[in-house]
Parts: sequence; structure tokens; C-alpha cells
Amino acid sequence: MTLALQLTSQRRSSLRRSGRNVRLVAVWVAALLMVPIARIAPAEDTQAPPGVKSAEDILNSLLGGDESSRGIGGVRAEKGRDMAGRVALPIQFEYNSATITQSSIPQLQHVAEALKDERLRSARILVEGHTDSTGSAAYNQQLSQRRAEAVKTYLSAQLGVDASRLTAKGAGQSKPLPGVSENTEAGRAQNRRVEFINLNVAKAAGAGKPVAPSKLMVKVVVSYQQGGAQHVLTPGSVLTPNDNYRVTFTPNRDSYVYVYQLDNKGKVDPIFPNPQVSHTANPVRSKSTEMIPPEGQWLSLDRNPGEEQIVVLASEHPLPDSRALAIRMAKGGAELTTAMRGPAANPRGDVLAEPPPDLFSYRLPFKHQ
Repeated sequence: MTLALQLTSQRRSSLRRSGRNVRLVAVWVAALLMVPIARIAPAEDTQAPPGVKSAEDILNSLLGGDESSRGIGGVRAEKGRDMAGRVALPIQFEYNSATITQSSIPQLQHVAEALKDERLRSARILVEGHTDSTGSAAYNQQLSQRRAEAVKTYLSAQLGVDASRLTAKGAGQSKPLPGVSENTEAGRAQNRRVEFINLNVAKAAGAGKPVAPSKLMVKVVVSYQQGGAQHVLTPGSVLTPNDNYRVTFTPNRDSYVYVYQLDNKGKVDPIFPNPQVSHTANPVRSKSTEMIPPEGQWLSLDRNPGEEQIVVLASEHPLPDSRALAIRMAKGGAELTTAMRGPAANPRGDVLAEPPPDLFSYRLPFKHQ
């Protein structure tokens, strides 16, 4: 999907000329003092506009520099929150839109310059969108996701940042800046921001903390549109070619996720990763919610009815034979336990021999009429 960004225009400021009498007096005084007068022109602004962080400041923050360079307008980092390797920037958008304003383009140019620095060349960056609290939490979550995707797209398509290094995620209104009031327009404007997080630094910052071992889990929700309403697809549900659906998943650990749709005639369609469906690719970061396809788009069924399945596989390492594993799972029939949606979708131990020991698997059968 190509995201077109419509940019707003700014009015240029004008300089008011001095009055004629003032110039005559200045010339007369200069003649008496025998001091030559030079016409003073406004200096060209070579620095970033107020509120715009320089590429060096952004680079310093993403590399884990001092905390004073992070945040917006001098807002301090939230107490107890790990701020290593992140920077919050006031990227602004049109009202209720994911269209980036023209005034935010210089800031994104500085971001791109920082990300292209040799010291960040190998870093993976999380682009995290935030909104204010105006409107519902569900709507703001979707809006923040679209805004994060818009920033990622602009950085890669317009400014040459490698898209494979960027992951977009929306946080909605769930993470307001500490000490910033939502009761004023100025406070709401500050919370409408985008944070850039160096996942390499953030992961290293928590390396010394004791973490209880956990199994790889993926929360999977398959939703569909039917009769103008949105529903959650459950095992045995019926879909028609007039219905649209999408798959949303959230792994609890960094992992490689594979999603397939299979029918009883042997057709296997890759849903993720698939550049024709989503620009997101593996690996998927821990607790990153991926919506396939992205907001505003849906998948549809063909005109061939029959029994079909959605199969999701995940592993901490790439699965070169993911398609073969998906087919094997789909053919398991009654031998395979149907994994329910959401947190109940647990890793299974009934896939034998070839699958890796950390394999997560999910299977959702439905009827295509």
C-alpha cells in the first residue's frame, strides 16, 4: 500500500520597512560621526526552528545519551520508566487524520539524518504514535497506529531510511507525558507526539534485570465484517465472499510469525509475511500488535466454497519450511487440537519431530460458503 501524504502550506512572514524619517535621521547622524551605515538584512536561519530537535540531539538520545535531551518542551522522563535509547518528538498531523503537516517535515528530516548515521546503521527503530485523550480509546488507538505508519512510510519513501529497520506501533492515549495536562490545548498538543525507540539500546538496558523465563505465546484474533457489523471469527463460523476479514496478532517475545489461509483443495495463501498485504515483515517485536492487512483494508474470500483454515506459526528463529509446517497442521484434522482465539491460543506439543521446540501454533477452521 502506498500512503500519500498531503502536506499543508505555511504562510510566509513579512518584514515591515522602517519609516522614511527614521532613515533620514540615521543618515544625518552617521554623516556627523563619519560612520558608514550598512543596510542590515535579516540573517538566514540556519538552525532548527523552535521546538525542533537537531539530528545530533536525536542521535544522542537514541544512542542512550543523557536524559535531558529527551522529551518535549523540557518534560522530564516518567519516573520508573526506562527511557534509554528513545526520544519523543512533536510530529503534528491534520485534525483526526494521519496526514503529516508541513511544519513537521523539518523534524522528520532531522530524524532521517540521525537514523542514517553510521552509529545507528544496524539499529532497529520503533516508531510509536501517541494521541491526546479527545475521543474514544479505541478510535485513538487506531489513529495512533495510522500516524505511526505514516511516519514510517515518509521516512522510508521520501527520506531514504531502510523500511526494514522500522516498526510502527500505535499507543493511542494510554501513555500521556508526565506532568502534562489534558485540560489545555497546549497539553493535548504535547501528547500528540511520536516517539522513536532504539530497540537495541532498550533491550540492552534491561539485560541486567532478572526476567522469569516464559514460553513463546501469540495472542491471535481473526475479525470479520458481515452485514455492516464487525465480529470475531470463532471455530466453525461461516464466511461468504461478501464478508471481509483480517488477522491481528501480538507475540509476547521477539519472534518470526507466519500466517496462512488454507482450503480443503490444497490451496495455500500466505497472509503474513506478504508485501502485497502488509509492509510489515519479520521479525515481529515483543508485544507489538500487528494488524494484517493494516487499518482501512480487509482480506476477502474467492468464489470457491469449502472448509478452510487460518494457521499461525511462530518461532524465535526463522522457519524456512513454514509453508510445509502449516500444511501438516491443517491436514492433522482431529489429531490437532483447535487453538482458540486470544490468550487461550497456547503452544501445542502435538506437532512432532521436525518442528522446532519453541514452535507456537494456532489453527482456526471455518466454513466458506
